[in-house]
Formats: sequence, structure tokens, C-alpha cells
Amino acid sequence: MKRREFLGAAGAAASAYALGGSARAEATRRPNILMLTCHDIGRYIGCYGVSTLQTPHLDRLAARGVRFSNYYSTSAVCSPGRGSLHTGRYPQSNGLMGLTHAPWWRSLHDDEETLAQRLGALGYHSTLIGLTHIGTDTRRLGYREHLSRRKRAPETVDATRKFLAGKKPEDPPFFVKIGFQEVHRPFTNGEDREKGVWVPPWLADTPVMQADLAAYQGTIRYFDARVGEIMEALEQSAVAGHTLVLFTSDHGIPYVGAKWCVRKAGFENPLILYQPGTALSGGKVCDDLMSNVDVLPTLLDWIGAPIPDELQGQSFRARLEGKGEAPRTAVFAQYTPDMKRDNESRSILTARYHLIRYFQAGRTVDYPADVDPVRFAGHVERCKTGGTRPFAQLFDLENDPYELKDIGGRKENAELVADLSRQLLQWMRDVDDPLLHGAVETPYYQRAMRSLSSS
Repeated sequence: MKRREFLGAAGAAASAYALGGSARAEATRRPNILMLTCHDIGRYIGCYGVSTLQTPHLDRLAARGVRFSNYYSTSAVCSPGRGSLHTGRYPQSNGLMGLTHAPWWRSLHDDEETLAQRLGALGYHSTLIGLTHIGTDTRRLGYREHLSRRKRAPETVDATRKFLAGKKPEDPPFFVKIGFQEVHRPFTNGEDREKGVWVPPWLADTPVMQADLAAYQGTIRYFDARVGEIMEALEQSAVAGHTLVLFTSDHGIPYVGAKWCVRKAGFENPLILYQPGTALSGGKVCDDLMSNVDVLPTLLDWIGAPIPDELQGQSFRARLEGKGEAPRTAVFAQYTPDMKRDNESRSILTARYHLIRYFQAGRTVDYPADVDPVRFAGHVERCKTGGTRPFAQLFDLENDPYELKDIGGRKENAELVADLSRQLLQWMRDVDDPLLHGAVETPYYQRAMRSLSSS
């Protein structure tokens, strides 16, 4: 383990020791951490460049804090993406490679430690409000209490208001994870067409797609209003000046060519950090490649705690303080199918190129995709296909940011494909990917075999 001297959250140590008594203690104590998460939003947010959206509260948070423009999940599915966020480890290593709820039953390994557990060991009081989606035993996940179990947005906001109103500056530091079911389907908050509807270029611009995206925008607008209510409650509390706010999601938007596959749109994610009076303020943008396995080590480093050797992410604290080189040159992702999908895959994405390798028979999809998004999300309708899918696809993000043209089969790109494939294979070895040892068994299969053997 590495111990790193703490200089960040409350100002430099030298300045702190110039203070006296209780003022010095307040200046050097660890900050509270408030983590806000939602489902399925990707970067479909105003501050990430979608001008048709009305997300004033998320935009304001970004304008006050630090927005990460090249932040990615380790998966294009809910549970494994969240699992990496909370363990600092890849899905193949922590065990949570797919959905945790029935009938998929994926789970973290018994010895995996979560962010809440690690912070609890450092004296934090950890509280869950609303959704977690990485397991049902919240005590095992490290939370001392679980509020707003029904996961309804108004109840989640109300529970958060009461929680913050009761906090005092002299209390032990807290970690509160506030998880919303929004903006998952079904979209039940009306349409938002007030500023138009943005149809991503990999989707066909049809009346059906526009109507679904308008409903999606309406749900995002509803969620953003709830974020505003929570930020208002924090600002009115006694602990606003010493609380780090973190907003993120699990993966990309819930449409074909995004969620359920490791195309860029499937695992691109938002990340905003804000803490008043620190390097996490001022409306800055960090363009470095970052994975959600990097969040836990970054938070531990930021509060002056050791970074355990078993964590697979990198700390970005030095970069946030304007020092050092970018910690990584590539991000990696995996997709292990849970539902009626045929695209088991692994992915490496660099500043310019994105390589996807497939391990399950399937067809390519013709983009822009013309498919009913509701039926597609319900696993009923397939997309129009364009022939047998190759083992590898390569995209040039500089010239083709929406990944409409696979250039992996061109002779001039053979060495590039080989080099990225070597890096991807090394990552798979580093995380002991089960695919290296054969087809991945599902928990359903394992339970079914136990049931057969016992009958």
C-alpha cells in the first residue's frame, strides 16, 4: 500500500497548521462525500453538449466544479458498471460481470470491499438513500443505514433533505450514496420538446425515435429538477462548505448502439466533482481518459487515505491539482450478455481509436439504426443487419466520433488492430478474464445444474 500525504480537500497542510485549535482541526479533517447516481443517462446532458436538454442543475454543478469529458464505465450494463465504481476493480476481477437481480444473479465476490466499507474503516458514517443495484445486503456493502427503500424519486429527495438537515460540522464525516431509478425506462414524466429533440447520428431520425427521445428528455428534465432539490438542501445545510459532491451514472443511453454493447455510446459516462474552495471547483474541464475504476482510488487519495494495492484504477488527484501526467492512455470495457443479446465482447478505447473484439456469433448492425426503441429495449425486435460480424471492429474517433464506419478490415490498419489487440489481451490477462479459460458460465446455468444434480 502507498501512503500519500494529504494536501487537497481543505487546503495545503502548511496553511492548516498555521491555524489554531478547533480551526486547525476543522481545516484538516476529511470532507463529507455526497454521491449522486442515476440510470442510463450517458452524456445526454446539457453541459456535455446536448443543446435540446434542459438540465440547469447538473449544468450549474458542472459550472461550479470539475467536469470529466472522457470518462467511461467498465460496462454497458447497470450492475457491473456500478460494481467497478464502488470497488475500484474490473467486473472480471470483482465477480459482478452482469445484472445482480433475478434471474441473472451475478454478485460481487465475498471478499470484495466496497467504497462504503473502505470509508467506514476510515471513520465515515455510510448511508444509502435509494438505489444501489450491486447487491441486496446493504450491510454487507458497508452501509450503516438504508433510507428510501422504495426508490421513488420524491421519497429519495425527502429522505436526503432530512439527512442533510440533521448534520452538523462537528459530526464525524459521512458518505451518503443517493441512487435514483431515473432515467431508466419506462419514461413516465411526459415529453420535453421545448428546445427540440436531438437524435444521435447512429439512430435513424424517425417520428417513432423522436417521440421516444422526447419522453427520454422529459425524464431527464424531471431527474435534473430532483438534483436541484438535493443541491438546495445541501446549500441550506450546515455542512455545505465541507462536502464533496460527486455525480455520475452507470453507462450510456438506453438505445440500440449504446446500452447493451461496448460501442463508445454504450459505456461513455458523465462525471462531475465539486467541493467549494478546493481544486474541485471553478468550472474546469478534465479531458483525460478516465475509467470508473479510477474513482475510488481518486477519492481515497483526495482524503489522504492509503490506496490499497488490489485496486485496479488510478488516482487522478495530481491531475486535479494541476500536476503530473495523465494517469492512463486507454480505458477498457466488457459486455457479458444477460438478456437476448449476441455480442459478448471486450473493448479498448484510446484518445483516437476504439477496438472492439467479439466472442459470440452475431451480425453487424446497419447504422443509423432504424428500430422501435421501446420494442428493442424489451428484447423483441432486432435491428437490420449487414452480414456476419467480424471478430474485431476498429473505429477512428477523430474522424468518426459516432462510430458509423468500421475500418478494422482495411489492410493499412492491420498493425494498429494487432497492437490494440495485444493491449486488450494483456488487460484480459491482468484481470484474469474468464473468457481466457472458456465460455463464461452464468449463475443461472450453475443453479440449474445443481438443481438437476439434486433431483
